[in-house]
Amino acid sequence: MRESPITSDKRSSALGGIALTAAAILAGLLAAVSVNAAPRDPSRVAAVFPPWWNVAQSISAAGSAGDIATVGGAPFIIILRGDPVDLAHRARAAGALLILDPDLAGVCAPKETLS
Repeated sequence: MRESPITSDKRSSALGGIALTAAAILAGLLAAVSVNAAPRDPSRVAAVFPPWWNVAQSISAAGSAGDIATVGGAPFIIILRGDPVDLAHRARAAGALLILDPDLAGVCAPKETLS
């Protein structure tokens, strides 16, 4: 007996389901990371800007949010210092996708450049 070929509608539906599941898993992982790596010191944060931004865009956005302490292990991760009351809020308003603790975020910046 011969199986009928999968139609393109069925393939599209299956791929859409897989993409939706992958997006949900990714969103859950990002939420877990952002909760578990929240800055312990709100006056010092690692702001993760969109990776598709160029270095100048990231630096400009970070500079509008606070004082730049250093650039992290990737050019879109910027360590900021500033007013603990609203530094994270200003970084998000400037375009940061995530706000992390620089010490817990691993590759954000070399340990010797942060004090």
